[in-house]
Amino acid sequence: MALNLNVEQPPTAAGAAATRRRSMMASTVGNVLEWYEWSAYAVFAPFIAKAMFNSTDPVSALLSTLAVFAVGFLMRPLGGIIFGRISDVKGRKFVLITTMLMMAGGSLLIGLMPTYGQIGVAASVLLLLARVAQGFAHGGESATANTYIAEIAPHNKRGQWGSIVFVAIFGGSVLAFSIGGGVTNVLSNTEVAEWGWRIPFLFGAVLALAALYMRRGMSESC
Repeated sequence: MALNLNVEQPPTAAGAAATRRRSMMASTVGNVLEWYEWSAYAVFAPFIAKAMFNSTDPVSALLSTLAVFAVGFLMRPLGGIIFGRISDVKGRKFVLITTMLMMAGGSLLIGLMPTYGQIGVAASVLLLLARVAQGFAHGGESATANTYIAEIAPHNKRGQWGSIVFVAIFGGSVLAFSIGGGVTNVLSNTEVAEWGWRIPFLFGAVLALAALYMRRGMSESC
């Protein structure tokens, strides 16, 4: 009688622990990038205001940019509620990949979109739509990541692993401010205003590809 050598073996305890650690890292790296992309908008708000709104009234343009930023925050609770339900139906991994794609797409759109001088008020509308999508995704990411980390953490390390989510918030903000400082120090004010402000958003979109690759191998927690 022939032996079936292709029988899938159950994962060992060490293998399961390694998978949990990789999943935790994938979630954390993605969360850092989410907060990086979110903070980059705040860092470059004055330059975005000049590019995407009517520059004849700088104060009004800046206030409009900050209002778009606020709209993104208002979308976060809605994103948390809706994606929370989706994660119960389709799984945490599905939501964490979806929200990363939405944040990366919004970041890429901001980095490439035409300015107010090129297409008029349509630039302002595109910026608003990008930030609404990012805010919606950000709410789903934060809520799901908190739940996911707690579910995959070892029983004796749930507090420690849960704190990593909050470390990611700080890490993403530090990364955004560091890159912002680098861009503004290397380029002149004119260069930053014309095209340099786009660099952090394009950089974030590229980094998101690495985070998406990591998240493809995440284990499901529910």
